[in-house]
Amino acid sequence: MRLYIAVGIGGMIGASLRFLLSSFILFESFGSLPLATFFVNITGAFILTFITFSPAIKNAFSKTTFTALTTGLIGSYTTFSTIIVEAIELSFSEMNVAILYIIGTVLFGLLASLLGIIAATKMTKERGES
Repeated sequence: MRLYIAVGIGGMIGASLRFLLSSFILFESFGSLPLATFFVNITGAFILTFITFSPAIKNAFSKTTFTALTTGLIGSYTTFSTIIVEAIELSFSEMNVAILYIIGTVLFGLLASLLGIIAATKMTKERGES
């Protein structure tokens, strides 16, 4: 139970950090590129990879604290970082699977988003909302 609470607290902090950064980054977008989200995803990928692959940092924390930092804080800060670390770990033994994982995540993510738009549009029309 303690682990779940720690992950929840980390998640609350990570989500709050993401919101604050997205709210206060003055260069929120550059043309159509959402730079705040780009910044969060790239920094999250760096931080999670650095923490995960640095034995000195990893070993400095208890399992509960490490999981709260990685799964909770960074995981809620950005799931992109988790995808990247998992792909890197996979690439050590199964490069083809790692590549398929990345491509599949992007393609199926886009497909799921499109289906979400279609479903939301259909529901909105059925309810007569605009």
